[in-house]
Amino acid sequence: MIPKLAPDEVHTWCVRLDAPRDVSAGLYATLSPDERNRSARFRFDRVRQRFVIAHGALRDLLGHYVGSRHNEFGKPELGPDFGLRPRFNLSHSAELALIAIAADVEVGVDVERVRMGMHYDEIARRFFSAEEVDELSRVPGQLHAKAFLRCWTLKEAYMKARGEGFSIPPASFSVFHLAGAWSLCTLHPAPGYVGALAVEGRGRRICQYDWQPATPKANLQDVG
Repeated sequence: MIPKLAPDEVHTWCVRLDAPRDVSAGLYATLSPDERNRSARFRFDRVRQRFVIAHGALRDLLGHYVGSRHNEFGKPELGPDFGLRPRFNLSHSAELALIAIAADVEVGVDVERVRMGMHYDEIARRFFSAEEVDELSRVPGQLHAKAFLRCWTLKEAYMKARGEGFSIPPASFSVFHLAGAWSLCTLHPAPGYVGALAVEGRGRRICQYDWQPATPKANLQDVG
């Protein structure tokens, strides 16, 4: 059973993308024509299947939250319990997707798998602010990858929540000074991954769930 979304909550869903083929086949049927065309462009079956599961899981969740159904003519419409407008965002990396859903406020989410041996310093010098680069340089080597990804995912989540993506130069702002109108939070959706959530406003409670056919297990924390 999908939990009800309270006005002061943000729900995040961790989705495992290496699900059985029967799961991906069922979700494929729910995708839009555009999403099906996009999935067909992937060369490798595993990548295509992960795309289908990520976007199918998002559609499944939104259908539950808004109480969507079909009228007598087959046209989709909102159920009688629908009141607040859900805002949502999706990110996926390797075998994991992260979905954020909130009511009437903008949200952005990002997730990245931790990869050792990457040239994180070079990427930081290109995309981080001077303050962020300086902070990263102080982190011990064994913690360097996770520290980089904490900052990177926060920046991505914020830019996605704003709806402007990389049209906002990533080096033009520091995640250490994004206060007031936005709340930023680092998430730990699964071992070996770093995630982040950006929410418009303050004082929202984050409820974290695992998407699966069975009833999800909840984890609660406050943000802002």
